[in-house]
Amino acid sequence: MAEAATETPTSRDRIWNEIVRLGIEEYIADLDANGYTVIPPEIAMPKGLAERMLQACLDVAERRNGERPDFEGGSTHASMTPYQSGFDSFQTRRDRKLKLGLEKAAAYDADSPHGDLMNSILFEDAVFEEGLMNPVLLAIATYMCGYSVTLSSMGCWMRGPNRSTFNLHTDMSVPDELLGPFPFVCQCTYVLTDFDREKGATAFVPGSHKWCRQPVGDECIVPANPGDFGNPAVVPVEAKAGSLLIWHGNTWHGAYNRRAPGLRVSVANYMARDFMRTQEDLRDIIPQEMLDRHPPRFGILTQQGVAAGYRNQDDGWDKDARAEKHNAAYAKESGVRFRPKDDVYN
Repeated sequence: MAEAATETPTSRDRIWNEIVRLGIEEYIADLDANGYTVIPPEIAMPKGLAERMLQACLDVAERRNGERPDFEGGSTHASMTPYQSGFDSFQTRRDRKLKLGLEKAAAYDADSPHGDLMNSILFEDAVFEEGLMNPVLLAIATYMCGYSVTLSSMGCWMRGPNRSTFNLHTDMSVPDELLGPFPFVCQCTYVLTDFDREKGATAFVPGSHKWCRQPVGDECIVPANPGDFGNPAVVPVEAKAGSLLIWHGNTWHGAYNRRAPGLRVSVANYMARDFMRTQEDLRDIIPQEMLDRHPPRFGILTQQGVAAGYRNQDDGWDKDARAEKHNAAYAKESGVRFRPKDDVYN
């Protein structure tokens, strides 16, 4: 079967040269030491990318929810219930909640730490394609997950003032026995509004990626205030709007509740090695015109170079041929070496 890009003795040198060219070595060191790093706006999102992406997110929210988000006050997203934090429109959520009846509906009255999660936004605006192809994002994602890294999912997180903190977890949904020092996944999040404790920042336990295990029990709790019940090692990340927040798939992370008015907005690019099962199935839905307006790596990122997951033998051959075409084009463009197809069968 067709193989996606494989690591070679020179691939690490190649990506390190790209990291040096971009001038982000200090952030790689921070990532290696703490399990997360913040790339500042002047490096992470030049040419007004942050402002355009924020406006696109507000547009997506308005189309999906039927009302323009209250960006300054956050009233449209304040203390959303877990039931409201889903994929349907606000009206659909309200209607469905009513059908549950009063007794069952009461279970959804608790404050949600998630806010409004809008999944599958790649097709909503061309700015999200631009964000995926950002050289800084790609360099760090490649450093962590190799040249064959793919986009597992892209979503916008939008949250107003709320009471609940988001429990600590890793992005690796596997038993501890399978967690190792090399990440299978990484999270690359565009910070589109200022992050700090009062504004509902992401919470991290520095260095936790090295422990190669999930948090358990009290370790999972993000304390609302210093000294409160929970994990005492948690710290809030501070990042200006326009920053790129990136973390290792093993890193323990959650979120603080937002106390300030307004909205907390971010776009999460969840990246995975090509053998991982992705959250979004992009392979068969990327239009050719989208592929045509980007270099070959865009096809690799959107799962076009993955052959596995066929329905029958004929479908397998078709997917294999398509993967071979995209992998070959990317190999020619980048110089990344692939294992020839015939090596598999001989």
